[in-house]
Amino acid sequence: MDLVDVPASTRVLDQHEHLDVPHRLIAAPRPLEVGQVVVLRDLDGRHRWAAVDRLRFTETDTIYEMQLGHPMPLERAVEVGAYESRRMSRPFVRVPDVHRMLDGMREQRARARAEETARRSRVRPA
Repeated sequence: MDLVDVPASTRVLDQHEHLDVPHRLIAAPRPLEVGQVVVLRDLDGRHRWAAVDRLRFTETDTIYEMQLGHPMPLERAVEVGAYESRRMSRPFVRVPDVHRMLDGMREQRARARAEETARRSRVRPA
């Protein structure tokens, strides 16, 4: 059974019986198929059953039309195998990691500017 993360809160999902979601917005281990039953995990970490009713295709994405089912506790999601061999579905990035990455990019740009300035100062027109 696949575990599919969807970018919607429990409150939003509780108000609907169906959900149309583009493949690019879900974290799923593989493409979904019509008739496939999955476990949805929403942004609040809650789980519920869902079944893929239809697929629609755009030029750039696949849209899954899903029928939403009843909520389920985490224990039940584990029992049906939703967490077996599960990779991290959402890429979590911590704020300090982003700061380090941006600092590294700034340093790299400053080094490139300094090297270019040094190269230009060595080459003088005759």
